[in-house]
Amino acid sequence: MQHVKVPKCPLHHLFFKIKTGLCAFILFFVAAQAFAQQNLIAHEAMAEKIYIQADRKAYTKGETIWFKGVVAQAKDNVPSTLSGVLRVELIDPFETIVGEKLVKLDNGIGNNFFSIEDFYAPGTYQLRAYTQWDQNFDSDFLFSTYLTIAEDRIAEDVVRKLEVEGQDALRFVFNPKLIDPTVGSKFELELAYNDQVKKRVIRKNASDYFLLEEDFPEETSWVHFKLTTESGKQWSESIPLSRPAIDIQFLPEGGSLVVGMNNLLGFKAIDETGKGVAVEGTIYDSQNNPVTAFKSNKLGMGRVYMFPNASTRYKVELTAPKDNIKLTYSFPEVIKKGSKLSVNRVGKIIALQVNSSQLVNDSVYVEVSSRGMALGEVGRKLEGGKQDFVFSNESLPAGILVFTLKDQNRNPVAERLYFNHLETEAFDLNLDLARDLYKSDEEVSLKLSTAGVSADTSWSASASVLVIPKDLKEEQNIWTYFMLTSELRGRIENPSFYFEGTQLVKPNELDNLLLTQGWRGYTFNTPPDTKAMDFLPEFGLGVQGEIAALFDKDKAKEDVDVSLMVFGEEQRFYNQKTDSLGRFNFLLPPLEGRRVRAVLQTKNEAGKNRNYTLSLDEPTKPKITYDRTRAYFKDQDSLSQVLKTIRKNDGADSFFEYDPNINELDEVLISNYELTPQRQKVMDTYGKPDVVIDGREIETKANEYSNGLYGVLRQAFGDKISFQMYQDSIGVRYQKAMVTGGMETIVLVDGIPVLADAYQFLPNLPPSEVKSVEILDGTTQNFMPLYRRVYPFQDMRSTPVQGSILAIYTYAGNGFYTATKSKGILKTSIPLFARTKEFYIPKYDSEDTTLGSADNEVTLYWNPDIKLKSEASATVKFPNNETPGTKTILVEVISRDGKLGYKSLDYKVED
Repeated sequence: MQHVKVPKCPLHHLFFKIKTGLCAFILFFVAAQAFAQQNLIAHEAMAEKIYIQADRKAYTKGETIWFKGVVAQAKDNVPSTLSGVLRVELIDPFETIVGEKLVKLDNGIGNNFFSIEDFYAPGTYQLRAYTQWDQNFDSDFLFSTYLTIAEDRIAEDVVRKLEVEGQDALRFVFNPKLIDPTVGSKFELELAYNDQVKKRVIRKNASDYFLLEEDFPEETSWVHFKLTTESGKQWSESIPLSRPAIDIQFLPEGGSLVVGMNNLLGFKAIDETGKGVAVEGTIYDSQNNPVTAFKSNKLGMGRVYMFPNASTRYKVELTAPKDNIKLTYSFPEVIKKGSKLSVNRVGKIIALQVNSSQLVNDSVYVEVSSRGMALGEVGRKLEGGKQDFVFSNESLPAGILVFTLKDQNRNPVAERLYFNHLETEAFDLNLDLARDLYKSDEEVSLKLSTAGVSADTSWSASASVLVIPKDLKEEQNIWTYFMLTSELRGRIENPSFYFEGTQLVKPNELDNLLLTQGWRGYTFNTPPDTKAMDFLPEFGLGVQGEIAALFDKDKAKEDVDVSLMVFGEEQRFYNQKTDSLGRFNFLLPPLEGRRVRAVLQTKNEAGKNRNYTLSLDEPTKPKITYDRTRAYFKDQDSLSQVLKTIRKNDGADSFFEYDPNINELDEVLISNYELTPQRQKVMDTYGKPDVVIDGREIETKANEYSNGLYGVLRQAFGDKISFQMYQDSIGVRYQKAMVTGGMETIVLVDGIPVLADAYQFLPNLPPSEVKSVEILDGTTQNFMPLYRRVYPFQDMRSTPVQGSILAIYTYAGNGFYTATKSKGILKTSIPLFARTKEFYIPKYDSEDTTLGSADNEVTLYWNPDIKLKSEASATVKFPNNETPGTKTILVEVISRDGKLGYKSLDYKVED
């Protein structure tokens, strides 16, 4: 029996590629400590895993999304101390970030919330989280999940597709009254499909129906609708245009289907939404003789054995779920010579069998790895192409293992993923309730206890306690995410199917899943030193940027004094000198709030401003990837349960009794428009301009009385745009642009929003620097998030849903600051850590009516961070609400040494 030991690795593994920066030496130190004792074989082993626990999947407006974030080292699930900032974003169905929180991490743990504002459009939202460091690993370690936000009533269909035979064009009927009871005779509709965006105005026809008829290209699978009523109410949904087709794939164990061997193949059947489909079928040879039959589980997965023939091509026919229609599929190619690697578990023994017709009497090696770290390698000589390897499962870590068969030159020839279940690796957690039946409004006392954890620290583990109606229980938890989902690419459907708590109850089904994933589906498969590390870890709040000489590009930029003044509840002052590249990096204390005003200056020894411009680094955001299938297949069970708890259904109109022969359409036509990259960005995000003023015309209108761009616009184009004197909160007066009509006007320069603090400098923008000025009048597309970005200190409840945009394009094309070239000073605002708040629990025996509404109407209790200590118990108490039924207590734990715990406990509440 082999006992694999972890070898030491030379330090040259640590010299990975990374951009030069002020923190590079710190990063090297951290990396050296983390990896000096292990053999790094995958780039992804240096990543951080991120897990977000939200209190549920479905919400209504006015509620709160409570969440806890856990950031752990990818290689061992130990809470990470590398990143101090977790960025959490709420993304609407239009792929717009409507909410963003900077969450402070303490030993990899943080928590916060999102308030669901009234202006959020109903739909399916993506909750996304990432650290700056994880952007070095593509999208593999960005966490995302999907939540449904609905109106506070039972959800109805706002749109339905009409089935009309004999017509190429598709018809849809809309019921906008479900989102806006005051809707008039028309609404705006945006259609997105195949990377195209079209706008329509849908008018009520003679039969009082809102009907759309559209001819889509044949290859169109999905269309995304965005509906906006005249009062600004919005709604969105993605609709499939074709019936879900079934796709089935067969993947041989080890990677190849080899002649003359009994081959194990895993298979998986999915529809076009990615959901598993239960199937039955038969494999046939080229003479249409049946070879073997197969049947999947409810998730569309299973396994089959067969001896392939070299001269035969195989095909697959499905007989279910299509009752009377046989669907035919191709089959993997058969190879005459190859190698197989099979894995079986017998008790505590993991047995590997090598069978090769390619390497008959050669020496081979089996490497064992876990999460991108090599655990060891065992070599043997084949005898007649066969050899057995035996490992003790207790000598290997829990979770997904990779067994790699290598030839005598150590080239990989076969791979196999295997889940090693070890009960001792789960966190030992006990939950105790006094009884399992309670009255409504009665207090519940829950005791948490643990044993066997380290006693040499102030706390040994962080636990969260969540109490919700049983019907809202999630399919994923901290155990399934860290041990399974986070290490496999793609969507893993219902990961809790394989476990009860932390116990593996369906090992064969889980092995089928791993067979269908294959090596390409494994997250840790990029060789080290093959990718540049462009992103430094974010230890905390900071201000980073660089200086540039105004008139002399060769002027020295090293050792220039830069001062930072931060104006919060108390003023803070910082000074430092730039490095050889002219860069500065201020680290700030963990301030909380939304944003804080700040001023940066460059000065000489006499204290005067120096001729340098200052620019700040813009944080890079990962590309938004929104799964349209999630916007269509809502979590209807969870949503219905939430809505029934909050308000009973008040009935629905029989709106969809329509006449399909009556159709009146009105189309908004978009004329040709010459696009630059900056114009394309603005049009895609906010819409097409209504007015375009050429920069050459602006320059010819300039005179000695103009005094900058705003002076020219006021004198020569006053019929299109006006200006008002405005005074900000610190008393600075300046001209503010206002598109004629009086709507709030936001200014973009080269597609980049100008923050409110810089509006005072816009009037003096040189007309000679301006290529064009364009006006978007009365736009609703993404205006609210734009407004909140420009005015971060405004009350979010006063955010307008509609406004105008003044888009200025310069010849430099790099935004406002390169066009103005301010001398030695930069006014800006800095994002801060989001403030946390406690879950409010009412006291039902209190007569104080000023306490406000409770948070526990659906979610009964939420405590995201209970510190568990060795040999000590923790007790939490909470009242039931007035809703009877079965409640579920969910407890998730991660310890300082990376052990994971998950338990659930049910109890009943009656009136």
